[in-house]
Amino acid sequence: MNLRPPELSTSELDGAATFLRDSDEVMLTSHVNSDGDGVGSCLALAGLLRSLGKTPSIVLQDVPADTYSFLEGFDAIIQAEESATRTFDRVIVLDCPERERIGRAEHLITADAVLLNLDHHLANQRFGDSNIASEAVCSTCELVFHLASHMGLEIDPATAAQLYTGIIFDTGNFRYSLTTPVSMEVAAELVRRGARLDRIADRLYNNATFGSVKLVGRAIESLELHSDGLFATLHLTHQDMQLGDPEAAVNYGLMVGGVEVSALLKEEQPGKFRVSLRSRERVDVSALAHQFGGGGHARAAGCRLEGTADEVKQRLHESVNEALT
Repeated sequence: MNLRPPELSTSELDGAATFLRDSDEVMLTSHVNSDGDGVGSCLALAGLLRSLGKTPSIVLQDVPADTYSFLEGFDAIIQAEESATRTFDRVIVLDCPERERIGRAEHLITADAVLLNLDHHLANQRFGDSNIASEAVCSTCELVFHLASHMGLEIDPATAAQLYTGIIFDTGNFRYSLTTPVSMEVAAELVRRGARLDRIADRLYNNATFGSVKLVGRAIESLELHSDGLFATLHLTHQDMQLGDPEAAVNYGLMVGGVEVSALLKEEQPGKFRVSLRSRERVDVSALAHQFGGGGHARAAGCRLEGTADEVKQRLHESVNEALT
């Protein structure tokens, strides 16, 4: 069954396939604070490389959330500092629009390294020697599926689970606008190949810590509306963040009728906030996040800001107002 979107270039897929076949030892990495799509695509592509007789190493700046520990190969993920004495001259960067966003994993890449860049962000800078960066796919995991199919590689149940995880993460369980008919057909094919959709959904959406669930309540308590009800903010203090990281809390802002943009401010260190952004249709939050050195997608993005909570809210408020006019 050929599910490949016509927008995916055959020549680019051929270039990526050649890179994989020519790489014996290769490092795979993704963006800082890697999420379901970054982790899932790294794990899946590592398994596909092993099926070709290659030796892949997944190196990330941050240890991924335990949410993904059920995926095969999770325990083999290396934190960048743990591999500081080793370097790689063949590197695959997944789900990362800018090379700088791989963080400290950069220190393991030799100056003459050859890079393959696989991504689905509109703002991808095509920084690799070979690149596939297409918004025709909903996620990098979907892209890896098409690459594997193009190469005739077997997708076993473990790989299917890894790819399915990234797809439902980036589509919000098929609720976000980047979901396409092909995305859903690919997901169905992965279920046919052994992905347990019930088990994966349970691990992703029903596996939070007690502290994180309690924090959703605190985030809702902090909910404020701005811009005549078009912009919602939620805020968790540094003390709150010691109990967990309720990423999904940002969606509660959009549950309020009329809200176009929701922002969740998480104070990871005193005066240092990680901001999650979500929107309906009027505002491209990836463009908004880019103003502050962040990025993402039109309906889901993020950035980092410093200052007091009120100062950060004000900066976001001004940018949202500008985007709404």
